[in-house]
Amino acid sequence: MFTARVALVTAALVVAPASLGCAKKTPPPNVVVVEEPQPDAAGAGTVEGQAGQPGRPARKAPPGKPLKLRATLHGAGDLMTLVKQTTTAWTPKSPIDPAAQIQAMLLQMGFGPGLWASLDLAGPFAVDAAFFAQDPSYDLKLAGTLAAVSAKGVMDGLPSAQRPQPLGNGLWELVQGEMRVFLREKPKALEFALSNADLDRAAGLAGEAGQGRRLRLRGTDLPPGMLETSALGSLPAGLRKQVLAVLREATAGALELDAGTDRDLVLQLSAEAPFSRLGLSPLGPARTAATPLEAVLPASPALVVALPWGTPEALHGALDKGVPLSQIPAPFDVVAKDAIAATHAVLDQVQSDVVFAVYLSPRGEATAVLAANVKDEAAARAAIRGLEQALAKGFAAFDSLTGEDKSAKINFTLKTDAVKAGAVKGDLLTVPVPKNMAKEAADLEPFLVAKKKLEAVSFVSGNLAVFTIGAGATKLAGDVSGELKAGRKTSLGADAGLRLARAASQGCHFCISLDPTALLRLSVLSDAEARADKARMKKIDAGVAAFQRIGGAVGVGVKLDPNLGSLAVGVPKAVLVPSPADAAQLGELFGDKAEPTRPADKPLSGKAAARETSPALPPA
Repeated sequence: MFTARVALVTAALVVAPASLGCAKKTPPPNVVVVEEPQPDAAGAGTVEGQAGQPGRPARKAPPGKPLKLRATLHGAGDLMTLVKQTTTAWTPKSPIDPAAQIQAMLLQMGFGPGLWASLDLAGPFAVDAAFFAQDPSYDLKLAGTLAAVSAKGVMDGLPSAQRPQPLGNGLWELVQGEMRVFLREKPKALEFALSNADLDRAAGLAGEAGQGRRLRLRGTDLPPGMLETSALGSLPAGLRKQVLAVLREATAGALELDAGTDRDLVLQLSAEAPFSRLGLSPLGPARTAATPLEAVLPASPALVVALPWGTPEALHGALDKGVPLSQIPAPFDVVAKDAIAATHAVLDQVQSDVVFAVYLSPRGEATAVLAANVKDEAAARAAIRGLEQALAKGFAAFDSLTGEDKSAKINFTLKTDAVKAGAVKGDLLTVPVPKNMAKEAADLEPFLVAKKKLEAVSFVSGNLAVFTIGAGATKLAGDVSGELKAGRKTSLGADAGLRLARAASQGCHFCISLDPTALLRLSVLSDAEARADKARMKKIDAGVAAFQRIGGAVGVGVKLDPNLGSLAVGVPKAVLVPSPADAAQLGELFGDKAEPTRPADKPLSGKAAARETSPALPPA
């Protein structure tokens, strides 16, 4: 049927970008379009099984509203070129050429070669549909437009048995059985619909399809539970339950993709649902640009999470409810009480923005930093020291329980104003590794100073509070405080991942930038057995250098407004299409190893069959 085949062509163009980076060539999904109702003697349209058909049982209208779905696409040709470039870079032995594959598929289905040549792959394609999810064929409404160099050429490319008939004034009609499709020939498009009324709607779709991101899918009037997903398994059980309850009430959802040979890749998923139930008051307005806080922190983190600060009332309540003080035994009950009181004081001092980041030095030294804007320097310093003193009491209480066993003692120390960088003084916290825990602490080696102790530094200067912990805690704190007066030449404010996160999400509350290669390196360094593999570490170091050389970073943005939530990902074009040498180095880190030949793969000749190594995929 014509409509089914047109929908299939459109689906193929839409689906092609989604195969980005996939080595397996998969045919597009089958598309089924239910036949158009025929008018009865009074001119009213009916569908098989609906009221008005003699001798056939009447069908009840499904409950609720029909689901509305709109898909738009432009720049399809450039997207296909990107797919070919990306797969050529990452899987040179098995690149994917979507244009060639679609043309071959059309020829196999009986379409003429002129159909593909008559489409304008730079122009807008759009489909607008309304149907009941419980019964899609009931009262189906469908309209669309195909960008065309020659609308007549598109119709001439159809199989001869499915050519539409002219109605005059550029209108065409295709009738097959009980289905009727109306078409309208335009200078740069071919419009189609299942009724004259829908054909009038098709005229306005092209303008919308040519704007914004290249691929957009949006559904409205969604039935309850349609967006419920099992893809939240990594969330804590309580939070996962809350998010699923919110998504169950989503009334609209959307997917947007933007990519091409001249731009970065951006993917955004969004839903309209009552996200306010998650308690969003600790979050301030979504950030669309770098913040002053990021400008004082060093560049090139392995991971960074930046978020705007709102009001802490919800956090105060969660803290009081979440810590059962009455159930904590002495002497730790007093310690917990002091720690909670100090945490409340710290939360009350935070304002504007908060940043958490992890840095990994070339020598493999890992350091985490938590930085925030604060309201008052003296009050913030007092609150932080209250928390530090509670920690000191807690470690002292632990040591008191170890008795005379010196190998079990921690010997925690707190030295106020012990770290100095310029005019700024910071507190130094030291947590030596107990001798009886040396083996257990081996996996913490990247964060330890000389493999023996964990250090942390805190300081407050003006409206800035910084806490660092790890092997480079003192160095990183000194670097930040030492640059406050002169200003940094390079900073987190120019981070490519954060820029992508904000662009992809169109403003994010949780703006995340990550370097997959650096995180892989950190995970290997945190495994005593894995880091002993020097050959593996050498490959990882080379991969990290290659990823940083091409400016690699991945941005993830989470936006949580009261009635709208979204998750977005951004990947630089340089990562999608690296040089062959860089792709080879990175492929060794993220590619699959060749599997051994299974007995079932043995050919009839009895000789072992060589299996090709699975192609490497770009980093996630």
